[in-house]
Parts: sequence; structure tokens; C-alpha cells
Amino acid sequence: MKPIRSYLIRIYRRDAQALGGLVENVRTGQAAPFRSLAELCELLSGRKPFARRPSRRTGGKTNASAAAE
Repeated sequence: MKPIRSYLIRIYRRDAQALGGLVENVRTGQAAPFRSLAELCELLSGRKPFARRPSRRTGGKTNASAAAE
């Protein structure tokens, strides 16, 4: 059985045709932008890797190390 993955997804709608946003892996803090629904699906399915840089929300720390402080 695969472990459950949790994501924080921010969606921004620019107009009726365009959307974009940011997906963040809650466990690792890694974040990746997306510019379409197809790109969001690729990120969530694992077909497109997340960036190696952590999100700005955690200040460069993983959630585990940020919670320890």
C-alpha cells in the first residue's frame, strides 16, 4: 500500500481560459508552479518532478525541522 501524499494547492485564475498556481508537498516542503490543469495533473501524479528548492513558506526548512523549533 502506498503512503498517502498531502499537498497544498494554490490556484490563481487569470481569466476564463487561463489558470496557474503552486503545488506544495506538505511533508517535504518542496513546491512547484503550474500553468495549466494538465501540468497540475502531471505534478500530482508524479510524472513531473517537483523543484529541488523548498517553498518560501517554510523558510528553506522541511516541515519537520520547522515544527521542531
